[in-house]
Amino acid sequence: MMSMRLSATAAAALAAAFLLSSCEEKKAETPQEDRPILTAVVQSRPEVVLDFPGTVEPQVSTQKAFRVPGQIVARNVTVGDTVRKGDVLAVLDTAQLKEGVRSSEASVTAAQSQLANAQSVDDRANALAKEGFASPAQIDSASQSLAAADANLESAQAQLAKAREQLGYAQLIADYDGIVTASTIEVGETVAAGAPAITIARPDLRDAVIDVPDDVVGRIAAGDVFEIATLLQPDRKIEGKVREIAPSADKLTHTIRVRISIGNAPDVFRIGTTIEASARKTGGETILVPSDAIMSDDGKLTVWKFDRAGSKVVRTAIEAAEGPGTSYVVKSGLKGGDLVAVAGIHALKDGQQVKLVEEAAR
Repeated sequence: MMSMRLSATAAAALAAAFLLSSCEEKKAETPQEDRPILTAVVQSRPEVVLDFPGTVEPQVSTQKAFRVPGQIVARNVTVGDTVRKGDVLAVLDTAQLKEGVRSSEASVTAAQSQLANAQSVDDRANALAKEGFASPAQIDSASQSLAAADANLESAQAQLAKAREQLGYAQLIADYDGIVTASTIEVGETVAAGAPAITIARPDLRDAVIDVPDDVVGRIAAGDVFEIATLLQPDRKIEGKVREIAPSADKLTHTIRVRISIGNAPDVFRIGTTIEASARKTGGETILVPSDAIMSDDGKLTVWKFDRAGSKVVRTAIEAAEGPGTSYVVKSGLKGGDLVAVAGIHALKDGQQVKLVEEAAR
């Protein structure tokens, strides 16, 4: 009886093992479905429209500063005022400077008296020497005193000239006809020598100044023509030529400053006006890829490129920089018409079989 029960138990165990093995074999034989992915087409643009905001700035401006310290007693201009060459912009208190001039004048007078006295002594010593009543030592002493008095007078006269010059520095004078664009001083304020005070600019020579991303500035060269328009009158456009491109990019914004000469433009393009500068650039090719496709690993950029022949994704390294909108400008690694994954990119594996759901409109 016991042997019959063991036999039945063993048979049941064998049957269960057979069924489990059959299920595993069927499961292994079932092919895995390809992973669906959402893709976007890498765009190729043979022509680029460059369009940048900016402001009108003067080509020539001068930041005026007092060359001596003192308290401001008059400021004759404000921002926006028109000035003429020779106009007095601001004045310092001259009490101490005038006292310095008077002290220097007194020093000159004293030095002149000392020189006259030394000259008299020297003349007398020379006269006595001719009669044999003066020793060589007396003659040398008189000559040295005369030379010292003469040098002392020259020094006093130089100090007087300097004091008078410093008195002249108590006024800020306009060097040319212009417009006041900045003022950092107030009446009653004490300023240090060389501290910025008033800035004037020539209104007849102006630039449209724009900041261009460093990955785009390579398309711009000196002499290129841009159309310039104000935001208030976008239909009224003038032409300007690129005059200057900064040699290096701003470390924070990664942009390069470009100055476009607009010369003596109409009054609507006055200094400080916000403008829009645009130009069409042909030649070369711009490859754009959506930012959703970009993966970054230690600063290295990659994308999942769809291999049409094998219906799989391949991890592809690219060189790119931020471009317009939500796109990156690709320098290498992709070409126009390539498909890249734009959803679930961190869950894919290199060489994974996939099927396309749709191409995202980008």
